[in-house]
Amino acid sequence: MTQSPQQGLVAFRPRARLLKLIGSELISDDVLAIMELVKNAHDADASEAVISFHGTSRPDGEIVVRDDGSGMDLDTLLGLWMQPASTSKNNSSGRRTARGRRVLGEKGVGRFATDKLARRLELVSRRNGESRELRATFDWDAFDSDEQMLSEVKSRWDLRPATMEQTTGTILRMTGLRTAWNERMFRRLSTRLCRLLSPFHQLDNFGIRIESDEFPQYSGEIRPEFVNRSPYQLEAHFDGEQAVEVILNGAKTVKHLWNGQGDLRCGPVGIRIYGFDLESNAVAKIGPPIEVRAWLREWSGISIYRDGFRTWPYGEPHDDWLRLDQRRVNNPVERFSNNQVVGFVEITRDGNPDLTDQTNREGLLHNRALEDLRRLLFFVLQLLEAERQTLRHPTPRSSPYPSAPGKGERSIADAIDRLARKADPDLSRELTGLSARAREETDRERARIARTLGSYAELAALGQAATGLSRSLRPHLDQVREDCARIRDVLQPRGRSAVLPALRSLELALALMAERIAMLTPMGSTTNHRRRALDVQTEFQAFEEMVRPLLDLAGAGIKTKVAGGSVLRIEMRPEAFHRLLYILTTNSLDWLKGSRDPQIRVAAEATGEHCEITFSDNGPGIPVGLGDRVFDPGFSARENGRGLGLAIARSMVELNGGQIAVVMDGRRQGACLKILLPRKRSRSTVHR
Repeated sequence: MTQSPQQGLVAFRPRARLLKLIGSELISDDVLAIMELVKNAHDADASEAVISFHGTSRPDGEIVVRDDGSGMDLDTLLGLWMQPASTSKNNSSGRRTARGRRVLGEKGVGRFATDKLARRLELVSRRNGESRELRATFDWDAFDSDEQMLSEVKSRWDLRPATMEQTTGTILRMTGLRTAWNERMFRRLSTRLCRLLSPFHQLDNFGIRIESDEFPQYSGEIRPEFVNRSPYQLEAHFDGEQAVEVILNGAKTVKHLWNGQGDLRCGPVGIRIYGFDLESNAVAKIGPPIEVRAWLREWSGISIYRDGFRTWPYGEPHDDWLRLDQRRVNNPVERFSNNQVVGFVEITRDGNPDLTDQTNREGLLHNRALEDLRRLLFFVLQLLEAERQTLRHPTPRSSPYPSAPGKGERSIADAIDRLARKADPDLSRELTGLSARAREETDRERARIARTLGSYAELAALGQAATGLSRSLRPHLDQVREDCARIRDVLQPRGRSAVLPALRSLELALALMAERIAMLTPMGSTTNHRRRALDVQTEFQAFEEMVRPLLDLAGAGIKTKVAGGSVLRIEMRPEAFHRLLYILTTNSLDWLKGSRDPQIRVAAEATGEHCEITFSDNGPGIPVGLGDRVFDPGFSARENGRGLGLAIARSMVELNGGQIAVVMDGRRQGACLKILLPRKRSRSTVHR
C-alpha cells in the first residue's frame, strides 16, 4: 500500500535572541554603535545630534543621544520601529527625507545599536505640533533567551503630556552601561565622530556635539587643522565613464582619459589626497612636530565617505585597505606609505549603487565595483607621487629623446680655465696645461664609466632575457624527449624504417634550441662581437617565432610590420636587438595581464638617417607626467615592479648609438615607445 506524499507551508519563528545577533553581537564596538545612532538622527532631518555622557565611568552612568528631528508617533513606533529590518527608506519616495537629505540607513537595524551600549533603553519622542510625547522602554537582556520566541518578549509604551524641552525630536536614554568609559575611549570617539562627517561636504546644517561631565576636554569637535598645510595635494573627479580631471597642488585642471584594463564600474568618484613627508625638517614646516605627528597617527589613511558620512573602517590608522605599505616596500623611494597620506573619497548611494554596505555596516561588499575603486585610486596616487618626486628632485626639461651628457658642462677644468684668464702669462700657460691634462683625465674616466655601465647593461639584459626563456625552450625540450623515446622504440627489431624521420626531427629541434640559446650567450664571449648590418624585417620574423610560446602562454598576439615593404637595415648585434625587443615585450605582457584581447604592435620605417621603430600595446598605458621617469633605474608604476626593464632598454639603445622615448600624444590607447637606431645603407646585410 503506497502512502500519499505529505506537504505544507512553514514560516520562520525567530527566537528572542535574534535581536542580540543583529545588535550587540553584530556591531563591533561602542563607538560604531554611537555612529549608527548619529546617522539615524541625520535621517530624521535633525539639525544637530548631541551625545551626552553622565558618570559613564561608573556602573550607574548613562548615555543620552538626543536630536531635534521629525520625531515619532505611535503608528511609526508600532508599524516601523518595532519591526526589525523594516524601514521606509527603501521605496522610491523614501530615498530622501522631507528636507531632501539622502538617507544613510537602509537596513532597518541601526536602532539595535543601543543594545551594544547598554542593557536598558528609554525612548522619548515627539512630533512637531503634538501636545503629547511617546515613551517606550526596552530591557535588552530580556531578549537574551534561547527559550522565548521574539514575539513573546514584550516592551511597554505610553503616551503622556510632553516633558521634552524641544518641540520635536527624539531622546534615547541608555542606562545599565555594558562598558565603563575611560579617557582612551573618549579620545577615539572624538576622533571618529570628527571623521564621521566629510570635511568637504555640506550636510544641510547637520552638526554633531559631545557633552561629558567627566572628560570635558573631549567635548565639541576636532577639526583637521593640518590637512591644508600638506606639501603635496591632489583633487580628482572621475565622471563614471572615462574622464578623470586632476588638480595637483592647486595648478590648472588636467583631464586624463582612463585607458586602464577594462572599464571602471565604481561610478562617479571625488577624491582628495594630501601627502606628507615624515622627515623632521619637513614635519616642522607644517606645525609643532609633536602635534603634527599625533594628528597624522589619527588621520592618516584614505577614508571613504558616502553622501557626506564616513563608511567605516576605511582610513582607520591600522586599516591599510589599499595595501599602501606593501606597495611601498617594493619601491620605498617613489611610493607613499599609509601613514603619509590623508585621503577622502566621496561617493553617493545614488551615483554608486554597486558600492553597497556589508550587513554588519563595517565596510563595503567585496565586488567588482570596489576593486575598480582601488584601481582608480592607484591611478591618481601615481600622479601625486610623480608630482612629489618632481618637487623633491627637480630636473631640467629634456628633449623627447634623452641624450648622453655633453663635454661642455661645468667641471674642474672649466674652473682652471677661468683662473688662467685672470693670471699672469707664465702662470696662465701652466694653468692651461693643467686644464688640458684634467680634461684628458676626465674624458678617460668618462670612457671607463661608460664601458663599465655598458657591461652592467649587458649583464642585466642577459638576466632579463634568461628569466622567461625557459618557457620558450620547454616545448622544444619536450619534443626532444618524445623523439628520443621514439628512437628507443624503433631500435627494437621492428619498425627500423622510422628511425631517419625521428632523427631528422631531433636535428631540427636541436638547431632551433641552439638559436634560442644564442640569446643567453654574452656578446663579448664570441670571437666576433662587432655590430652587424641586420635586415629589420628578417629579425622581426625571427623574433616572432622565438617569443611565440611566451605569447601563447599569455594569450597575447603580436604584429610586426616594416613600412613600404622595402629593405630596412640597422647596425646592431642580432642578440642585442632580440634582447631589446624581448625586454619591451615582457614589459608589455606584465601590463596586459587580464586584458580581453592583449595585442603588441611593432612597426619600423626609415626616417632620414635613422630607422624608427614604434613599439606599442593596448594595455593601460603610461600616465601623463610619468613619461620622462619610466626609464629611471628603480622606477616602476607597477606594485611589484623592479624598475629595471626600461632602464636596461635605454642603456642598450644608447650603446648602439640610438635614442628611446615614450610617445605621449593623447591619441593612442596603451603604451607607445619610439626607438631611433642608425640606418645601415651597406648591402652586406646578415640574412638568417
